Amino acid sequence: MIRTLLSICLIAALSLVMACVTVIDASHKGTTAPTIQGVWKIEAMDVGIGENRRTTVPQAFMLFIGEKYYSAIRDFSQEPRPDWGAGSGGSVASVAGFMADAGTYEYDGSTFVVHHQVAMIPNMMRGGSSMTFGCEMEGNDILILTPQYDKMVIPGMQMAPSPEGKMSYGEMAVRYRFKRLE
Repeated sequence: MIRTLLSICLIAALSLVMACVTVIDASHKGTTAPTIQGVWKIEAMDVGIGENRRTTVPQAFMLFIGEKYYSAIRDFSQEPRPDWGAGSGGSVASVAGFMADAGTYEYDGSTFVVHHQVAMIPNMMRGGSSMTFGCEMEGNDILILTPQYDKMVIPGMQMAPSPEGKMSYGEMAVRYRFKRLE
């Protein structure tokens, strides 16, 4: 009888321990820290400064962030670019506002620095070219990047905006908001 009672208590205790381990394990599954790694699509972009600051939605901007490498493809042109082909009138001018670059990156939890290896602008492929962004996450599905123009380095180019908030390609971007695709 004592042996049976001891066996029942032992089985009950093991069952209780297993249930506790399962509950603890399940409670930790949804608590992984947000990660910037993934595929991101622009949701909104703030441009301009002071009373000229406004939110826009660019035609296209995707950011791919892997374990060590990134790639960014963006189209900030005002109008849809014309198709290229016989008689279409597509030209080099029709890529104005289009930009693409890829390379390595550094991320410390609040700053995202990209180091260009391939880029549409040749100056960006010279050694030492980098762009720095403040970086924050809202949950795991929203990535916010804020350009830090004073820390951007592109050999042979001045990256600082004018006092009016203009860049060579148009209005200065001051905040990018991305939504995770995967």
